[in-house]
Amino acid sequence: MWYKYINTFKRKKKRDGLMRRKRKGSGYLNKLVNKFRRLKTEPNSSSNRNSKTDLRLIPIFSNTYKFKKKEQALQRSRQEFIGLFKNSPKALSYTDMDGIILEVNKQFEELFGYELEEMRGKHIEKVLTNCRTQILGSDRVFKDLELIAREKNNKLMSVSVTVTLNRVNEQTIGKIFLLSDITNRKANETVNNVLYNISRAANSDISLTQLYPVIREELSTIIDTTNFYIALFDKEKNKLYFSYYADETGEKDKDILISKYSDSDSIFNYIFKTGESLLLNYNKYKGMISRGDFNSHDVITNKQVWLGVPLKIESKIIGSMILQSYTDPNLYSKEDIKLMEFVSQQIATAIERKQAEEKLKFLSLYDPLTKLPNRVLFYDRMRQEIAYAKREQKKFALMFLDLDDFKKVNDEFGHDIGDQLLQGVAKKFNKLLREADTICRLGGDEFIILLPRLRQPRENAEDVARKILHSLGEPFLIKDNQIYVNTSIGIALYPDEGEKEEDLIKSADKAMYTAKKEGPNNFHWAGFKLT
Repeated sequence: MWYKYINTFKRKKKRDGLMRRKRKGSGYLNKLVNKFRRLKTEPNSSSNRNSKTDLRLIPIFSNTYKFKKKEQALQRSRQEFIGLFKNSPKALSYTDMDGIILEVNKQFEELFGYELEEMRGKHIEKVLTNCRTQILGSDRVFKDLELIAREKNNKLMSVSVTVTLNRVNEQTIGKIFLLSDITNRKANETVNNVLYNISRAANSDISLTQLYPVIREELSTIIDTTNFYIALFDKEKNKLYFSYYADETGEKDKDILISKYSDSDSIFNYIFKTGESLLLNYNKYKGMISRGDFNSHDVITNKQVWLGVPLKIESKIIGSMILQSYTDPNLYSKEDIKLMEFVSQQIATAIERKQAEEKLKFLSLYDPLTKLPNRVLFYDRMRQEIAYAKREQKKFALMFLDLDDFKKVNDEFGHDIGDQLLQGVAKKFNKLLREADTICRLGGDEFIILLPRLRQPRENAEDVARKILHSLGEPFLIKDNQIYVNTSIGIALYPDEGEKEEDLIKSADKAMYTAKKEGPNNFHWAGFKLT
């Protein structure tokens, strides 16, 4: 019995063991399946990375999944790049590392006039004419380089260039060029530089005569100034005069130019009077002459062109400025009219500023009525001559003049006639004297003359005195009035009659009063009398 029991127990134990082994295998399989399911849903979970099952399944399932995912991401990135490249509002070009163009976008085609097929395989220097070699041979990124580009029609433009690199797997495989047209900006910068330089010159210590060539030179950077003319209005003479001109035909004689264009019916006067800007080819020029707008004394051809603008400050016109070409009728355009109208306002301001400055300077050194040097300028020149004569042991002469009975002229004819008489006397003095001589109006009807560097001081001074007396002996015709004037002259010699300016002037003044007592139209040396 016990044997049966034992055998029955053994069979039951064996059966229970088999059942347990079966249950154990089923649970492992379920766990494996669950892990696989989790792997599919959570391929990057930490449990998957650390399990033995992962090591078997990842190469088969996970790597394939990741590869597809990366491929999809790369494809999306590629599509995004292509979309951004093609739809960029800026002109873009993609090149290899040697600068060979592989792709350009629509904006590039529109900017330079090339089709993609015309550019593909060409070097970037076909467009960027002054492309720097360091751009092509470098792995650097460049930003906002200002270069010159050439369009398909060979027209040049200024461009801003930014160069970025295309890297794949940490390897640079190409370059992206971003190009922006900055021609207008550069043109504006150039114009601003021109105006700045003109303004700076106007505020410097150069004269108005020296300012005109600066204006022409600066303008030549933005427009052709081969033939360039400036005419300004003279209020006193009530007409235009040529303050500056440059003409390639070789007409250097200012009198010839004035005789051609200073008439009240010239093109310069037309622009001045009307304030109208003109761009005239041969036909338009002849048409305005036919209508009687202005006259021309030039022989004109169909190759000529004229561009003229008024020199205007707000609503005031001070003159006119004209550019001309004798050989190229297409040299100037309507855009040049706008350009010259803009710069002419600044030029007019610069000219007027320099005119005002020189007028103040002139009034500080010259007599406003006769335009002769005043006391300040005369004393300065006299001190210089004394220093020279003392150093070189030379002599010079000083004359003191007084118009006889000038008061009677004012009383009989009026002060206006008297002023004109003084102006006429000053003109005669200027004609008689050398450039090295200085004549000063001290005030009223008194004048003083410095005669430096004389080879024979006494003889030379006497010759000048006699010429003055003879010239002033002729009548002045002023407003249909014949006016006679006499003068008395006193002469002093340096250093004989004084070594200082005041002493010398007093000696000459005293000699003049002696001459006046001896009768009209006479001169007298300080110290003794000559007849």
